[in-house]
This record gives sequence, structure tokens and C-alpha cells, in this order.
Amino acid sequence: MYRRFLIALTLLLVGCGGATAPPTTVPAPTTSELGGTSSTTVDTVAEATTSTTSGLEPTTRAPAPTTTPTGGAAAIQIDEIVFAGGPYLIISNRGTGVGSTSGHWICQFPSYYELPAVDLQPGEKLAVPLGTDPVPELAGVVATVDVSEPLGVISPRDGEMGLYSANMFSSPEAIEDYVEWGTTGHARSSVAVAAGIWQDGGFVEVPAAALAIVSQAFPTAGPDDWFAEIGG
Repeated sequence: MYRRFLIALTLLLVGCGGATAPPTTVPAPTTSELGGTSSTTVDTVAEATTSTTSGLEPTTRAPAPTTTPTGGAAAIQIDEIVFAGGPYLIISNRGTGVGSTSGHWICQFPSYYELPAVDLQPGEKLAVPLGTDPVPELAGVVATVDVSEPLGVISPRDGEMGLYSANMFSSPEAIEDYVEWGTTGHARSSVAVAAGIWQDGGFVEVPAAALAIVSQAFPTAGPDDWFAEIGG
């Protein structure tokens, strides 16, 4: 009986072993598959990074210089004094920004005249009658002052003209431009010398045939920056 039990147990074990399924083996990814997976991930990140940053300038790059005018300082100055016919004065803006004649005074001692407020673009000019005669139409002149009273007698042989930014005619800080002709040592000459805009002892020589004196430099600092315009 014991022997029969062993035989039966053996047959039972053999039958169970035959029904057991073999173990499942999961194949490891090959090297080429790993490379393909890794490459795909890296390329995707790189493409995303490129598409996000390709339109941006590096933060360390300086902005490109521009030649577009952005405005600047105005420079209101005496441009021309005309003696022939009805005398008049031309004031221009020699700067790079918009300027105004507001608060400016012209001075031919002992006469003074406050200019009205006129905006001048760079290169634009304002005509100021020095007598009672009208000013002719001139190129570049955008406005003409209506002077109710003459500034005084303008002599082509001898005189001075100053331009001030305030009615402080003895102040070197207020004088903006100055010219004297014929002789030196006029009333405001020393003020202009102290301001560094005129040469001590200098004056513009004016021949008898001179029609006007015209500035030929900016800024002017003495008689060499002016010339006499001679008529035919």
C-alpha cells in the first residue's frame, strides 16, 4: 500500500509539472532602440528651444546705432544784418532741435526790443525790421516780426547788435550772440567779451559798398566769423 502511494504521488507531481507554463521573458531594448529614443527626446527639446529663442537678441548684444535724428539743442543766433534799403535783422536757429525766440531780446544800445515767441525748426529764420520799411520775401524766413517802433538808427559805418536770452543786458550769462562793426568798444562789447563770444578789440570791417554783414560760422566768436556782403 505504501508503495502504491508513492507511485500515485509521483504521477501526480509529473502531471502538475507538465501543466506549468514556461516563464515569460521581456526582451531588453536594443542599443539602437535606446539611441533612437534618446535622440528623439533630445531633438524635440532642441527644436523647441530653437523655436522659442531664435527670435530673441542675446542679452549681451549692444543695440545697433541709429542715424535717425532724435532732436537736440536749439541755437538762436544773429545770422545777418542788412543795411541797404529798409534795414532788417535775420535771426536763425543753427541748432539741431526746435527753438523759440520767446524771452529773447535784441539790443542796439540804448535801444532794446523783446522778440515775440516764434518757434523755429533747425535752419529756419526770423526777419526783424530795424526801421519802418517792410522786409522783402526771403528764402528760409518763416516769419516776420511786426515792430511797432524802430530799434533806432542803423548805421552801416558803425554799430553793434546783441541777442539776449533775458532782459539783463549787462550780464555775460544772458548774452547769446553779438557783433560790432566799423569800430570797437561799443556799450555791450565788454559784456560779449566777458561771455567769450566776442574778441576784445575786434570789429567787422565794413566797406562803403557793403549791403550787409553775414555770419559765416557757428557759433561766432569774433570778427573773423563775419563777412561784409558787397553790392555791385
